[in-house]
Amino acid sequence: MKIVLVGAGPRNLTLLERLMAYAKETTKPVDITLYDSFPIGGRVWNPDQNPLFLMNTVTRQLTLFPDPSVPNHAATATYGPNFYEWAITYGKEYVQRRHFVNGEHFLDEIARINPNRFTSRALFGVYSQWFYERLGTQVPSNVMLSYERKMILDVTPQDDQYEITLDDGTSFMADKVVMSTGMVDNKLSEEQQTFADAANEHANMLYIGPTHPAEANLDDIPARQKVVLRGLGLSFFDYLAKLTIDRGGRFARDNNGVLYYLPSGKEPHIIAGSRHGLPLHARGINQKINEGYQPLFFTNKNLDELATANNGQLSYADFFKLLKKELEYKHYRNTINDFGITWPFNADHFMTALAESDDLNKTARQYGVAEEYIMDWQRILNPVADVPEEVEYSDFMMNYLTWDINDAYKGNNDAPYAGAFDMLRDIRSVIRHYLDAGYLNADEYDKFLKHFNPLNTLISVGPPILRIEQMRALIETGLLTVAGPGLSATIQDNHFVASDNRNNKWTVDNLVEAHLSAPSLAHTINPLMSNLREKGILSEATYTKSDGTTYSVGGTRMNKQTMTAIDTNDQEVPGLFIWGVPTEGWSWFTTFSPRPGISDKNLYDAENIAQTIFK
Repeated sequence: MKIVLVGAGPRNLTLLERLMAYAKETTKPVDITLYDSFPIGGRVWNPDQNPLFLMNTVTRQLTLFPDPSVPNHAATATYGPNFYEWAITYGKEYVQRRHFVNGEHFLDEIARINPNRFTSRALFGVYSQWFYERLGTQVPSNVMLSYERKMILDVTPQDDQYEITLDDGTSFMADKVVMSTGMVDNKLSEEQQTFADAANEHANMLYIGPTHPAEANLDDIPARQKVVLRGLGLSFFDYLAKLTIDRGGRFARDNNGVLYYLPSGKEPHIIAGSRHGLPLHARGINQKINEGYQPLFFTNKNLDELATANNGQLSYADFFKLLKKELEYKHYRNTINDFGITWPFNADHFMTALAESDDLNKTARQYGVAEEYIMDWQRILNPVADVPEEVEYSDFMMNYLTWDINDAYKGNNDAPYAGAFDMLRDIRSVIRHYLDAGYLNADEYDKFLKHFNPLNTLISVGPPILRIEQMRALIETGLLTVAGPGLSATIQDNHFVASDNRNNKWTVDNLVEAHLSAPSLAHTINPLMSNLREKGILSEATYTKSDGTTYSVGGTRMNKQTMTAIDTNDQEVPGLFIWGVPTEGWSWFTTFSPRPGISDKNLYDAENIAQTIFK
């Protein structure tokens, strides 16, 4: 049996271990080959990329190995160290032996590595390569394992097999194909294409469309010139690092521990913004080892009971009401743990009252909790609404970032806000249960996508505190201006003109889309995805609402249990699997790497794919 794995990132690497475990149970020859145009680790974790780019998961919460928290049905499993354990045991020797482009930087990182902090994405790519080599030392006699640094352009069904076409023009037959392509680029929108065309026509204009920051060439942005970055998400912080630290600037701390910036003089003036005008919340200092927060109210059992009482349906409003109670309960529990405050109540009585309440904020006020400690959802979702027009947005942003930093330093378990927000990472399986149990119709799913997804992104998938501290330091230095909400851009007289809804305008020659393309089968320019789309082998998820209107979510459909692709005729495509980021929207929250000890979904999915292939 010949198995082709498209993509050599974390998902297919974890799958590789499972495939080898199942292959050991048969005497038949099994040929497994990974294909990727990037090194082992893939595009996001490429060990040769700029090592300034940080991941947003702490080192102890990353692994590629299976663990006992996930049932493995094959007789054997290859257990091994998580990312942090690898770094402190094998990392230094491996880096020295392999002579990586970023070798000196990796050795510096490993010497300072901390289980509760963040490292470069490139170093995780090194761990990925070591993992692959480790598996290579344990290949069963009936298995042939290889990796080809090539791109697969097309997969064509032929009888019970697939013809694989590579970018070098060669082709061969395979029995099973597993696609884990990660983030792929889309064709430019009409507006983006207009900007790109203008930049191609006028030498003074520079435009960089949505792409991975590691692949964006910022060298042509002159020092001291203005550049607009559209986007304040995770990619924004990568661009910030490239335009400052990578140009020779340095960050340092004063005697109070506050970060400040020492410019090199080579930096541009950065104007950054987004539709909402806010960066993602900082991740709290890690206080968790493996097991995360255990919900009291937002549980599978409570969701099931609500759905049963409502004829098998559960509205988004009822879902969010239960989730909100969990978040607020955690917020108040963390808030009253401040022993520096004399609270006007018995803590046990207060927490019992909250647990029995349908309106926790109201109950908190009744117990005398000061307004500054009340969990104000409007302020969380839209703090800009309270900023008077006469107040400088930069002053508001400095105060906002300072509040966010101070809260996050209290920890992802103890902080009143960061501790509550981080809880969302621990209860993703409950959210997936709600989505996959058939409790919500197309109307309610639309509400989920429009209301919950932005909230989840804002509060639970943000950068390390360090990145928010750097942002604040750059504002204070005057190198970074954060635009108000509603940042947009046009072209006037061979220049870009950016503006926000606070009546600010900037005329610039440099415009960068500081964000990635949203997963979209309809708009992807990835050759393999495009070809399979045109053949009808891959299909996009489309929903019809009660009023007859339809909407598409971009994600590619597959059987959520086995990861088998579903074609345009609603039929499963035997032997063709797709999982991860390309399925976003059909699946929920696919942009995460395997985490040890928590029954991780990636590890579960890898087990299910391998079992399906060998059953």
